[in-house]
Amino acid sequence: MRPSPLGSTETTPRTMIPQHNPFANAASASRTTTLSAPNAPLSGSRSPGYSSHSYTHSTSPSTGSGSLPEIQNHDPPLMMISPTQISSASLNAQKRAYRQRRKDPSCDACRERKVKCDATETSACSECSSRNHKCQFTKETNRRMSSIKQVQDLQSQIAELTQLNSHLRTKATFGENGDLDRVDTKRRLSDGHPAVLPGPHRIAAPAMQNFDHVRDNIRSHSQNIFLRDHTIEDGYKTALPEHPDLPARGDFARLSRSYLNSIHEWYPVVHWPTFQAEVDEVYISKGLDGKTPGWLGLFFAVLACGSLQTITAAPGFNALMSQGAVYFELATRAFMPLTQQMTMMHAQTALLLSIYATEQNMRSLGSMWLSAAVRAAQELNVHCVVSMDSAIESETRRRLWWAIYTRDRIASLDSHRPMLISEHDCDIPLPSPVEDRYIQPQGITRTHTLSGPYTGSLAVIQATRAYVQVYQALRSSTISPQTMKTLDEEFRARALLLPESYHAGSQAALDPLALPPLFVLLSAQFHLYRRNLSPVCRQQDRAEAMSRCISIAQETAKHISRSLHSPTRPDPERNWKSRVTLVASNMMCLHVWRCLLILCFRGDYDAAFVCLHLASAIGRTRKVNSECGKHLLFFVDQLLCRVRSGHGTPQQLEHDEEMLAYASGDVQGNVEHSWVWAGTNPMKLGVLQHASLDATRSPGGDERMGDALLVRAASSSPKQDTRDWDDWVQVENKIRQLMEENRPRTATYYPTPHNPVKRVQLAPDDRTTPGQGPPPSPAPSSTSRISIANII
Repeated sequence: MRPSPLGSTETTPRTMIPQHNPFANAASASRTTTLSAPNAPLSGSRSPGYSSHSYTHSTSPSTGSGSLPEIQNHDPPLMMISPTQISSASLNAQKRAYRQRRKDPSCDACRERKVKCDATETSACSECSSRNHKCQFTKETNRRMSSIKQVQDLQSQIAELTQLNSHLRTKATFGENGDLDRVDTKRRLSDGHPAVLPGPHRIAAPAMQNFDHVRDNIRSHSQNIFLRDHTIEDGYKTALPEHPDLPARGDFARLSRSYLNSIHEWYPVVHWPTFQAEVDEVYISKGLDGKTPGWLGLFFAVLACGSLQTITAAPGFNALMSQGAVYFELATRAFMPLTQQMTMMHAQTALLLSIYATEQNMRSLGSMWLSAAVRAAQELNVHCVVSMDSAIESETRRRLWWAIYTRDRIASLDSHRPMLISEHDCDIPLPSPVEDRYIQPQGITRTHTLSGPYTGSLAVIQATRAYVQVYQALRSSTISPQTMKTLDEEFRARALLLPESYHAGSQAALDPLALPPLFVLLSAQFHLYRRNLSPVCRQQDRAEAMSRCISIAQETAKHISRSLHSPTRPDPERNWKSRVTLVASNMMCLHVWRCLLILCFRGDYDAAFVCLHLASAIGRTRKVNSECGKHLLFFVDQLLCRVRSGHGTPQQLEHDEEMLAYASGDVQGNVEHSWVWAGTNPMKLGVLQHASLDATRSPGGDERMGDALLVRAASSSPKQDTRDWDDWVQVENKIRQLMEENRPRTATYYPTPHNPVKRVQLAPDDRTTPGQGPPPSPAPSSTSRISIANII
C-alpha cells in the first residue's frame, strides 16, 4: 500500500501528484474532471464527512475508501497544475470514462467472503446467484457508501411529489376534472406517502406510581367501550329453525326502507333494483326454496342491518332488536360452511355482517367478518380493474371494494388494529355518485362527474384516504411538529374536496347527512392530536395537544349546532332526531364521547351541551352509546370531586395525571401507546370488576382516594344493564352541577382548599347523592365531617 500523502513534506505542485500507477491514473483523471465542476456538495446525499466527489474512486473497494481523504486534502493544490497537465489528464479521462463512476460497493455476502462483487443495479451478483442467496446491501458501511444514483432517484421522487402536490392543490381549488389521470395519481400518491412521514419512533411510557386505583376505575367503567366485558354473551344463542320462514312482506318493507335510508347511503354494495326484483319473485312464489345459500345470506344480512337504525322510542324497539339478531344468525348460517366457489354475494354478505356486528358493539366479531370480506373481494379480483360485460356488475364491484376500504380504515383507527387493505391495492376508479336506478346493464343513463365537491359515500371515501398517513404517524409515541404540519395540510386538502357548506367557517344550516363524512375527518384529526397527551411528551407539547383536541371538539359541536338549524319537514319521521338516528354509527358515538370528555375537562360547557344533545338523540340505538354515557357520568363525578377539593382549576387538571388518564379515553385501550398500564401486564385488561374493589381497599398512600371512589360508585356503577340505560338527563344534570360549582371560582370569594365545610356550602345540590362530597380521609372522623357539612 502506498504511503499516505498526509505525511509528505513537499510543497510544490508537482510533488502533490501521485506516482504513475494504475490507481493514480484513475485518481488523477478524476481530479482533473473536478476542476470544471462546482465544489458544492449535494444536500442530504452523503453522511457527514463524506466527499461530494462521488465519482472519484478507484476500481477497488479496498482502495476507494482510502483514497477519499487524499482527494479532499489535495484538491486546492491541484488548482496550480499546468495547462499541459490538464490537457493530458483530460485526454486520459476521455479514454477511460467508464472508470469515472465508482461501482456500487460489495454486497453483504461478498464482503463476508472477501470476494469481488459484480452486482449491478438490476441484477444480483454471480456469487449470490450461484449460492442462491439474497443479494442485499444492508451493512452500515454500504449504507454510507451508497452511489449517487440513489441520490438522483430521491431527487427525482421529490420533484415528482412536489409537482403532484401542486397539481392536487390546483385541482382542489379550481375544480378540475377529477377523471384525468385518476388511477396514475392514486398510484403516485400511495407510493409517495411512506417518503413523506418519518419512520415510527417509540418511547416506553414511564411506570405510573400509585396508579392501581386508576387502573381499577378504567377496568370498571370502560367495559364495552375499549375493554371487553367477558361476562356478556355475544350474539343470539336461541336455536334457529332448520328451514327459515319467509318474513312478512310488511316487515321486509319496513326493514328494507330503513336499510336504504341508512346503511345503503354510505355502503351501497347492493344494486337495489336487481335485488328488489329477486325479492319480489320470492314473495310471489311464497317461499325461499330454490335460492342459493349465498343469496339467502345476503337477504337476511340486509334485514339485520335494516334493524340497526330504529328510533329508541319507537314501539317494539326491543323486539325489533331481537329480530335483527335472529336475521344475523340466519345470514351467518347461510354463509357457512365456506365454499371454494366464491361469488360477489359472499363478499357483500360478509361486509354487511361485519357492519351489523360492529354496530351492535361486537367489534371482535365484526373485525373477523371484515377480514373475510376483504379476502373474498380479493379472491374475486374486485380490487383490480377488470372489464365486465355488464355495467351493473362493474359498478357494483367498484362500490363494494371502496365500501370495504372505508370500513377497514374507520375500524382500524377506532380499534387500534392494523389496516387490512394496502393503499397499493386501490387503483380502481371511484364509484359513480348516481342512484341505482340510473345504472342499467348497458351503461349509466345519467351524466355525472367525479370532480367534486363530494357528498355521501364519496365524501367518506375521500376523508378516509388520509387515514393511512395518520396510521403511519400514530405508530410513533410522539408526533413531531413537522409531521403535524404535513398532516394538517393533508386534512385541509381533504376538506376542500367537500361542499362549501361542510367547511368549518361556513354559517349555513347543515343537513344531518353531512355529519358522517365530517366526523370521519374530525375523528382522524382527534386521534392524531391526542397522541401527544402522553407523559412521554414535554409539558408544552401536552398543553398544545390538549388545545388542539379542544379545537376539534368545538368544531364538532359547531357542526352539530348547524345541523340543528337545518329545515325539517312536518312529518315526525323526518324531524331532526329521526334523521340523526339514520346516520348514527359507532364511530360517531365514540367521537362525540371523546369530545365530551375533553370539553368537560377544559370547562367548555356550552359546546359540551351541544354534543350531549346529539348523544342523547342517538340514545340506545347504539349499545356503545349507552356505555359512553355511563363512563361520562363517572368522569363528571371525578371532576366534581376535584372541584370541591380545590384541585379543579384548568391549570391543576392539566398536571393531574389521573384526570388526564380518564380524559384520554380509549387511548388507554391501545396496548402499544397507553401509559396507564406501563409496568403491568396489559393482557389482563378484561379482569372482573370485583378485583377493583379489593384493590381500592389496599393500604397505602392511595387509600384515601380509593375510599372516595367506592362511595361514588353508586351513581355510575357499571353493573347496570346497558340495554336499559338511557339516563342522559342525569348526565346533563351532572354537567350543569359541575358548571355551577365552577362559577364561584371566578368570583371575589375564593374558598381555601383546607375548609371542606365552606366548600360544601357553595354547592347548591350537594344532597343529591352521597358521593358528591369532598374526598374523605381514612380516619372515621371524615364521615362525621361530611355528615355535618351536609346538615349545614
